[in-house]
Amino acid sequence: MSTPRVRMTMVVMDVLDVIMSAPSDELTWGLRICEATGHGTGTVYPALERLLKAGLIEDEWEEPQPEDRPLRRYYAITGAGLAAYQQETAARGARKAAWTRRAPRPEGTA
Repeated sequence: MSTPRVRMTMVVMDVLDVIMSAPSDELTWGLRICEATGHGTGTVYPALERLLKAGLIEDEWEEPQPEDRPLRRYYAITGAGLAAYQQETAARGARKAAWTRRAPRPEGTA
């Protein structure tokens, strides 16, 4: 059985952006990702599950459970996830550069 391939949609890239931008000494959990991206839980959590199944991120449950709030599930990028993220970021940059070159220029400009 092969590893599922994840489409690098805007939501998936937003989720990965948040995970990638977290300081190394600070863990990222689902609701923090929702707050940072502006996407709801019904959008973020399915994206996280797809990324986990594809091996692009890994998870770890908080230990021990705090008494004052529910247990958190922390997410981190894997080596495969970093490679996929960098590849998609480069591809999006190349597409954006191509669109910029093709954009019509205002009259009177070269």
